[in-house]
Order: sequence, then C-alpha cells, then structure tokens
Amino acid sequence: MKKWNLKNSDEELVKTLSHQTGLSEILVSLLVNKGVNTKRDIEKFVKPKISDLHNPFIFSDMSKAVDRIRKAIDSNEKILIYGDRDVDGISSVNLAVLYLISLKADVSWYIPSTEGYGLHKEILTRYSESGIRLIITVDCGISACEEIDFANSLGMDVIITDHHEPPAQLPAAYCIIDPKCESSGSYPFKELAGCGVAFKLFQAVAFSFSEYYNKDIVVFDVETSGLSPYMDEIIEIGAVKIKNFIQTDSFSTFVKPKNSIPPGVTRIHGITDEMCFAAPDINSAIENFLSFASDAVLVAHNASFDVAFVQRASVKIKKELKNQVIDTLDMSRSITGFKSHALQSLAYEFDIPVVRFHRALDDAITTSKVFERLVLIQEKGQRKFIEKYLYLVSLGTIADIVPLVSENRIFVKYGIPLLYASKKPGIRLLIENLGIEKKMFTAKKISWSICPLINAAGRIGMADVAAKLLLTDSYDEASELFDQLVCLNKERRRLQKENIEKFLLATLEQNDVSKDKIIITVAEGLKHGVTGIVAGELVKRFSKPVILLILDGEEAMGAARSVAGVDIVSIIENCEDILVKYGGHKAAAGLTIKKRYVEEFRKRIKSMAEKTVSCDPDQSNLSVDGIVFVEDVTVDLIKELSLLEPCGHGNPYPVFAINGVELSNVSVVGSGGAHLKAYFRDCENDVGGIGWRMGGHANDFKKGELVDVAFQLEINVWQSRESAQLLILDMKSSAAIEDYTTPV
Repeated sequence: MKKWNLKNSDEELVKTLSHQTGLSEILVSLLVNKGVNTKRDIEKFVKPKISDLHNPFIFSDMSKAVDRIRKAIDSNEKILIYGDRDVDGISSVNLAVLYLISLKADVSWYIPSTEGYGLHKEILTRYSESGIRLIITVDCGISACEEIDFANSLGMDVIITDHHEPPAQLPAAYCIIDPKCESSGSYPFKELAGCGVAFKLFQAVAFSFSEYYNKDIVVFDVETSGLSPYMDEIIEIGAVKIKNFIQTDSFSTFVKPKNSIPPGVTRIHGITDEMCFAAPDINSAIENFLSFASDAVLVAHNASFDVAFVQRASVKIKKELKNQVIDTLDMSRSITGFKSHALQSLAYEFDIPVVRFHRALDDAITTSKVFERLVLIQEKGQRKFIEKYLYLVSLGTIADIVPLVSENRIFVKYGIPLLYASKKPGIRLLIENLGIEKKMFTAKKISWSICPLINAAGRIGMADVAAKLLLTDSYDEASELFDQLVCLNKERRRLQKENIEKFLLATLEQNDVSKDKIIITVAEGLKHGVTGIVAGELVKRFSKPVILLILDGEEAMGAARSVAGVDIVSIIENCEDILVKYGGHKAAAGLTIKKRYVEEFRKRIKSMAEKTVSCDPDQSNLSVDGIVFVEDVTVDLIKELSLLEPCGHGNPYPVFAINGVELSNVSVVGSGGAHLKAYFRDCENDVGGIGWRMGGHANDFKKGELVDVAFQLEINVWQSRESAQLLILDMKSSAAIEDYTTPV
C-alpha cells in the first residue's frame, strides 16, 4: 500500500492569485506548489512566449562557432554532422542537416550503429580521407578527448554541441557548446536536450545573416534638467555596449549641472543637486561618453531628444557626433501595432523586467532589451528558422526525458502543433499509422508511441533508417523506410524480452539484491541496443541504481540507470582511470571497460555505493497535489488543466485525491480481469474511474464502503459524448488514515 505525500499551499495566496488571473483555485494551487506564485509567473507559465527563449550568444564560444560554420559554407567546405542513435540525436542530425542544406552547404551526416556511442577514430579517418575539415557533433562529443585530439591531428576542426555532463578534462575542440560546461559560459538553463543545444547553435547561425551580427552597439540614455538642449543640461548619462545583444560593457555617470535641478524634474527621476555635487562637469562627462561609444552604432529611445543634448555638449568640446543612430521609438511605430510606444509601455508589452524608469543606465538597459525584441521581429531569417525546425526540437526534447520547464517547455508547447502539422512524409506516416488524433497529440502520447518506434532503429544498430525517414521528401522512400522501421521495432521488442530475462537471472546470481546499494551485472552472448531499457526495467523492479554490461571479446560495453537523488555519472567517474569511455546524465549513462578491469570496477563501485548511496527501498510513495470533491471533477476542469501542458518529466501531470467517498460499484474489466473499474458517489454527484493493471485489488473493496482514491484526470469519449474519468493510481479504505504523510 502506498503512502500519500499531500502537498499544501497558501490558501490566501491561492485565492488572491485566482482572482487576479481568472483561473480556478484548483489550478492556481497546483501552480503555487510548483513555485509559480506570482501573477506574472503564472501568466508566463501558462502562456510562454517564443521571445522568452534565451539568447544563444550567452554561450561564450557561440560567435566563434558561427564564424567557423559561415566560413565553411562560404568556401564550399565539406561539413560532417556527427550524431547519436536515439531520438534526441536523430532529431539533432535532422535539424542540422536540413538547415545547412537550406543554406547550400556541402553537408553529410553520420550516426554510429554497431560501433557504440560517440566519436570513433576509424570513422574520423574515413571522413578525413573524403575531404571533411569541419565536424559538428550533436548530442555527443563532450567526453571524447582522445578522439578529438585525433581529429585535430588529421587537420579537422570539431565543434561540439552536447548536453551531457562534462568530464574534468575537456576535449581540445575548436568550440564547445554545452550548457552544463562552465567553459561554455553562464547559460541560464542547464537542462536542454541535445537537440535543444543544436537548435541554439543554428539559431545563432540564422542570426549571423542580420546586419547587426557581431556589431558593436551602444545603447544610451540621458537624464536632463529640462526639455531644451539649448536651455537645459544633462545631469546623468547611462549606456551599455552590446554585441549580438549580449552586454559587454557599461558606462554611467552623473553630471554636475551649472544650475540647480528644478524640483519638478527631481520628482520625475529622483536625481538631486546633492547626488551630482561631486560629479564631473559636462565637458569631462561627454568626453568620456564619446570615448566609450567610439564609432559604434548608437541606439536610444526617442533618439532625437537624447542626441540633441549629446550633440550640443559635443560641440562645446569641439567634437562631432558622427555615429549611426537608431531610434527604437521610430522602430516600434513602424513595425508594431501597439497603442503606446513609450519605453514603459514597450517594456510591458514585451514582458521585460524593469528595475526602475527615468534613470539613465536603467533606461539604457531596458532600451537594449526593447531593441533586441524589435530586431528579432524584423529578422525573417531567424523567425523562419524557428518556425521551420521547432518540430524536431520538440520531438527530441520529449524523447530525452529532460525537464519540461523553461526553454524545454517552450520548445515542446509550440513544437507539438508544428510536429502534427508537418508535411514531411516520414512524420505524416508515423502519425497516420499510429492513428493519433490531433486532440490526443500530447507530449505523453508522443513519448509512448512515436519515440519508441524511432528509437527502435538505433537500438538494432540501424539508426540511419529512422534518420532517413525524417529527412526524406519522397513519400515512396518514406513508405519503404517506415515499413523497415516497423520490422525493426518488432525485433527490438523480441530482443528486449530476451535480454530482460537473461539479465534478470544474471542479476540474481551476481548480486545480493536485498542488501547491495547498487546492482552491477555482466552478461555474455547478448546483443547491444536495449541495455538501457533493460537497466531501466531493473531499476523499477529493485528500486536501486543499475549498471549492466555485455561482455564481448576483450571489452564490456553497457548502460547505467539510476534512481532519484543518485548521480550515476559521478559514481562512474570515480573509476575513470580504468574505463575506456563513459558519459551521460545524472540519471543515465553509457560506458565501456576492458574485460580485465570488470571485477575491479565492480568492487570499487559497490564499495563507493555503500558509502554514498542512500536508496529508499520503498519507492511506493505517491505525491498528491491536492484534495478535491466529486463535484469538482468536470470536463471543464480537465480542459483548464491542459494549460499545464506539456506535462512530463519535471512538470508531471497532477495527482488528486478524494477522501471519504462512497464506492458505489467496483468490478474488473479486460482480459483475465486485469483492470479495475470503479464508480464513486458523493451526495448527488457520480464519477467513474479505471485502474489499469489493478484488477487484482478488486476483492479488497466492497460496494458501499467509504474509500480514499488517488488519481489523475482524463476525458472519456463514448458515442461522441465527453465525460470526466478518474485514472486511478491508488485506493484504500478511508479508515487507513495513518498511511497519509504530509510534508511540512
């Protein structure tokens, strides 16, 4: 029987936010429990915007990578995209290849099949001999120190795009773009999938065709004692220097006026005579500002006002302002339909956080953000790139089970409709043959149906079949490839069943599954490809981290899967000295080790786990997001809960509970009575529920008793009529109150 951990939220805050947003208290309570606890945060969560995506140039190597790619394109240099065999890797390869083809690049691609994960010297040699001089890795490469040294010796430049945990020693690549890698810069979101990182690279390439790419721009603002550059004075100058919309420098100074600042003006910006008392005079201040600006493009909001004051001050020191000037006020008027184009209004419309207005440096920073949004509205190349390839990013992001928050949430929320509407023959065949209706096309459905089918090809060592299926524009070729994919999936299922059986027996022989903190199992005579899936199944069975290795000749290759709170890569990393290669996430990893070190590896890992791993053998806790009543369970509520989509890892679909409800009927359905069917009544309200694979518990309950039921919600459609239905996760007699736990 499961223990229920009930989440509590601030009832007064929930009521206030419900009133402010117009959303139900049930939905608001769920959001508050996720840490989304302000009106602005709620609006951003339920309606995220493409413009909320982070600037790709935050990655420190991004400009260098873009310039290398542009050089290769412009000189017709051969480019190789080197990927991984899972859905994330295949999506990444597709995105890179399709976009580079659209730029007329000479591009080819490779995904390892039987060689195993990552870069391989023999493959690098082959492509070097074919004339490749630039390799772009997608979803791999961050641990390939030896291989990249080898590529360098062959005269090839390697740009790594990856999202796996970096090793202590980084490869000597031409560029590294990995959000988890400190040397890549302080990218604010660390949980991108591999396709998300590849998307960032080519989003930056798309921007490189802009007139503003790599150009030094100074955004400035002045505060004055009045409105006339001839009668009034500058009392503050603020400016930020940006390149690709990344701030590289700033300038700020008060200016000591000759006359007292009028009280009415002080009330506007808060600057007083005392604040300016020790400031430089206008001649020194303007000299310093002009030196800071140099020959950069100048940007200001209502530029004619600011420039007039600066020009007037420049004349007095016999300098001339010759810089190109861009006015964000004029830009906004010409390309947006906003009612007001004041800086405050634009900051609100673009959802730009502002510290304060009417102070020079703060207004310059706000203006720089407004300028960025306005430029991106105009940049058709980058907008077209986003609209054209977001479907691939959503597919890879869903498949890689990264947290569906922040940028991943944006990718998936906007990418799913584009995926469903895609005209690519391979996508159309997948959706049509799987019979997925548009209203059922969710992240959960994609992860359960499309992703396993695409993954099957890579697991059987034929990832090129899936990659070609997504790449091709030929319906006939797509049909042949889809048929191959179906056959490969059947083989994957057979192989998975066989490996689970053999690995389970070997696990029980080689481990003390009741005492060991980590399970390490070595098997022979098995085919690679499904080891990660099998490891995941054993994790579910034993509630412990699992490392599975297949011995083949003088090497053992395998996969690791972990439980919550246990960083499997960090554990494996401690044996780096005896590993051939390894890499992965906190929850999943791949590794290769020489046969002679297998037993030493086993001893060291198990010894380390005894000291560091604290696994709860009881993984049967159930997190309950809120208590509701039967009358709350409606189709309208379920439709409102769709605002939480995309749901998945990091943003799970909510779990509710109803306490003390009458069980009006209970029965079993399905082959052999596999599933539990129940109906619940509270006063005049009734609702039905289904408990998949819970048929064996039907005899634990009797009609008419009071029960507590934990569930998720779904819409049931019968003869075109919609009704709310409980997807039962657990049920117990209402007398079992002691089984509840409520976190403080």
